[in-house]
Amino acid sequence: MKSRILLLLCLLAMSLQAEEHSMVPTKSGMFEVGGFSLYLECYENDKPKLILEQGFGRFGSDGVWLPNIERLKNDFSVCLYDRSGLGKSEAGPVPLTVNDAADRLHTLLQTAGVTPPYYFAGGSYASNIITAYNHKYNDEVLGAVFIAPSPFGYFFTMGTRWPEDFEPKNDELARYYQFEQSVKNPMFKRAPEKIDHMQSYEQLKDAQDFGNKPLIVVLSKPSTERYDPPFVPDDIAATMDTLFDEAETNFKALSKNAVVVYSESEKHHLHIADRDLVVKSIQSLLD
Repeated sequence: MKSRILLLLCLLAMSLQAEEHSMVPTKSGMFEVGGFSLYLECYENDKPKLILEQGFGRFGSDGVWLPNIERLKNDFSVCLYDRSGLGKSEAGPVPLTVNDAADRLHTLLQTAGVTPPYYFAGGSYASNIITAYNHKYNDEVLGAVFIAPSPFGYFFTMGTRWPEDFEPKNDELARYYQFEQSVKNPMFKRAPEKIDHMQSYEQLKDAQDFGNKPLIVVLSKPSTERYDPPFVPDDIAATMDTLFDEAETNFKALSKNAVVVYSESEKHHLHIADRDLVVKSIQSLLD
């Protein structure tokens, strides 16, 4: 009897899950972008086009955006995709830069017949790719929402804030130091994407300008704790803390029409943790 009840509960849970994600894309599949193919999924209508970009190592086909798309589809024609080597997409040449990622997205949208202009939204590292896309294809971008973005120069700071002659005093600090130094090696084995962060930083330095386009930056609830664990020397930790302390000012400087809002959630993936705020922020692009 107990096993039958458990089975029924499992079937009910699966049914509810299927109902929650019952949307059927109007377009989905693999599209060639120059020797390899990327996966694209769209929920199209006659509304303005919204392209959803993902954080570092994340991919659009994982389904976590679907509850948000359900609420956005009355206002936007929505597309999302998997970057090369992630999710359903094929791996492309590596290493690559943020400009390469923007070019691949541009080719993907053209090949799939998703014509500009576009609004963009995306979490974490997505802000870098959106910024690169805006710089390279300025006329195609109407506005953007950055969701818990990393401050510009985050990876560059990780790799360069340590003195050249730095010698860790214990194993714990050594592991931390070696991990941060790994950002200098785009082919680092544990990195989910083989992005050259140092070269990408140079490419983005001249791209920090959205003109007068609407730009909404949704940040996690501020924390009073420093970024680094206690064993990191204070002078080195101060570099990253300064980067985060100045982030709001720098985000506001990206556009004459920039707005920064804060979530009540301290979590990083706010498109999951604070769906209401993220959806409302994206909808407000149209105001």
